[in-house]
Amino acid sequence: MELSDFISFREKITDYEKTSFGLRCNFFIEDTLDIELLKKFGNGQIREAVNPDNSEADIDQLKTGDKIKLSIDLHDFSNYYETFEDFLYTNKYTIPESRYFIFDINYDSKKEKPTKVKNYHRVIKIVTFLKVISVYQKTSNSKLELLFSQPDKILTISIDYGIDDIDNLKISDNISQTISEVLSAPNKETKIRLFTNELINQLSDNDEKFSKLLKDWDSIVNYYLKSFKIFTSEFSFEKIKTSSQEYFQDLTDRIYSTIHKFSGYILAIPVAYVLIIRFYDFDGQTLLKDTILMFIGILYFIVIWWVLLSNLDNAFENIIRDIERFLNRIQSENSLSEIRKDLEQKKVKVIPKQKNKIRIVKAVSISILAISIGTYLCIYWNEIFA
Repeated sequence: MELSDFISFREKITDYEKTSFGLRCNFFIEDTLDIELLKKFGNGQIREAVNPDNSEADIDQLKTGDKIKLSIDLHDFSNYYETFEDFLYTNKYTIPESRYFIFDINYDSKKEKPTKVKNYHRVIKIVTFLKVISVYQKTSNSKLELLFSQPDKILTISIDYGIDDIDNLKISDNISQTISEVLSAPNKETKIRLFTNELINQLSDNDEKFSKLLKDWDSIVNYYLKSFKIFTSEFSFEKIKTSSQEYFQDLTDRIYSTIHKFSGYILAIPVAYVLIIRFYDFDGQTLLKDTILMFIGILYFIVIWWVLLSNLDNAFENIIRDIERFLNRIQSENSLSEIRKDLEQKKVKVIPKQKNKIRIVKAVSISILAISIGTYLCIYWNEIFA
């Protein structure tokens, strides 16, 4: 017999009596459908069928209006439960995977859940979650025990609860969301550790630990969320501090790398011009050669002015913009005050000083170019303008 047929049968019986093998009851045949219903029982499922005069009843000979007493073996109806208490007894840790029926609350698992069953599902979610985060599980006297540990504390919770715990369950927390958050990356291990710590703090001094856990679930979750918030704020602070120090070092390296390049230009520019002038023929005998040298000097000036020094100028401007953005970002971080002062000092003093040097080099390069051209004209004035 299918469970749905047995549900129809159970709803029609009277004088229910629980037995070690199942139940005894009276059944009144109202119509031929009731006879067909009885015939759906399999072999051995009806242990005994008795007429009112205590004679054995033959199912195939029943007719409308008959009343018989039945003894039913419930061994094949494992998903039928007479009471919610019977249901809890065999399903305290997991929900049945297939369809089930609880008679005293008239609940068919294919239908909408009443509050009692919804609360049961909430409890099972919590049990499943605790099994995941526990460090050890064992079954003692048919009861599941879970072990939780911290470096200096150990907590054992016996998963035992009854109808009162179900009826009095008042949890406002979205259990599924909380569990998903705790067991998700990143920081999964840290979140489990923090949640375990709150369990140990809240339940260590209580004998009925699981019942208290159900009562205090919202409180435990709130304490966990506060602990995790503190952890994330500290973690974020350390992350910001570390990245800030790294970025500060990068800015500093860029500043001094640019200064180092500039220092090389300061020495190279005058030397190059001196060499150009040194190769002039002051006797005025090699006009072509000296003309070429003069044009080389002009080209060198163009490279210095619009490439080398311009790039240096742009590099310092970019560094200043990066410093300003970085200072705005760490403005409220008191722990980074030294970095902030150092960068402000570089922005106000070090970089402007280097930019002034660039201006001096530009002025010197113009002067040297003018001297170079002037020397050339002095040597070859007569030949050029004769």
